[in-house]
Amino acid sequence: MEQADNEHNNNREQEREYRAQNDHLDLNDLQKKWNEIQNEYRKKYPSLTSEDVDYRSGEFDSMTDRLAQRTNRTRTDIQNEINDWD
Repeated sequence: MEQADNEHNNNREQEREYRAQNDHLDLNDLQKKWNEIQNEYRKKYPSLTSEDVDYRSGEFDSMTDRLAQRTNRTRTDIQNEINDWD
């Protein structure tokens, strides 16, 4: 029984590490994509200011929170839109 619990805990820890790595990669991909589409995005949402769309390293989530607030959506909606932008 104890061995099964240890294996279960190890699997859960591996899953958490995998998610953390993939979330980090996804955020990096979103930041790269954002840098490519930022001007087009501002054309679609002309009420956004340069302060709304600018971010410093490590503050991408804060920027997407601002965009979400200004466009009455969630951060996830904004990140999905950036990710799916063609």
